[in-house]
Amino acid sequence: MIDSTKNAIRKRRKTTLKSLADKVGRGERIVGMECHDTPSAIMAEELGMDLLCCGSPGPMGLFGHESMADVDFDEQLYMLKAVLRGARTPFIICNMPNTTASVSVEDAVRNAARIAHTGADGVHIEPSLGTIPMIRGIVAAGIPVIGHFGVQGERAVMSSGYAPRGRQADDAVKIVHLIEQCIDAGISIALLEHTSEELTKWCHENLPIPIASLGSGPYASGIFHVSCDIIGCSVFPIPPKRETFANVWQVMKDGYSAYFEAAKRGDYPKRENSHHMTNAEYQRFIDLIEHRSTPT
Repeated sequence: MIDSTKNAIRKRRKTTLKSLADKVGRGERIVGMECHDTPSAIMAEELGMDLLCCGSPGPMGLFGHESMADVDFDEQLYMLKAVLRGARTPFIICNMPNTTASVSVEDAVRNAARIAHTGADGVHIEPSLGTIPMIRGIVAAGIPVIGHFGVQGERAVMSSGYAPRGRQADDAVKIVHLIEQCIDAGISIALLEHTSEELTKWCHENLPIPIASLGSGPYASGIFHVSCDIIGCSVFPIPPKRETFANVWQVMKDGYSAYFEAAKRGDYPKRENSHHMTNAEYQRFIDLIEHRSTPT
């Protein structure tokens, strides 16, 4: 599988911010997803996805963290390395979890540099007005920033949960104001998660950068989804109204259950799948074991 991916890489050029902008200019959809492991990255590469984000849903959905606040920066980088082993041509970004982008400008730039040094093309941040200087500093250091707006999992405590955003006019205006401030600071793409379709459509039609939708309706330059939600395989329930395209969790459960029952019954492993000595080697083994010296 890795060899076929390498062949696909050789045939396709690396996705850049310019090629993404050109695609939007031609009216073509950007397609991307959250990606956290090498098999998913290989498939994304072979499909020709434009954008991959190694985000916090990976450590949550695959490692079982109950909150994004539990995600460690090194875990995020560990998953990024796994993604980079499987994909090269998409524009690959990595989340800056928890406080890695909010303590100070210097600290944020240093942490973003770790992501870039690992091999990502840019970073993913869930901004607030307080992190605008950090975004400006990261962009000034030459590292592209993708801003994540609407439902922000890392700020769930501040926003009292994961309820859809931008359904009330005042809230929608606040989100637009934050996006505009982040555009001024230099973000390249705005990703809107579970915001109202009306807000997403307005941003798509009126803001000067590409808008990507994660559960925020079809009116966007890019469509985004989370890999473990796409295939229905996560420790936690799939968020409401986030469509899935497979049920890998059930497939895994069926497979593990079949193995467990076969092992209990004695049907697994089958003798025909065992490795065997020849009769001569077995007799030689018996002779050697019977005549071996007894340890003193």
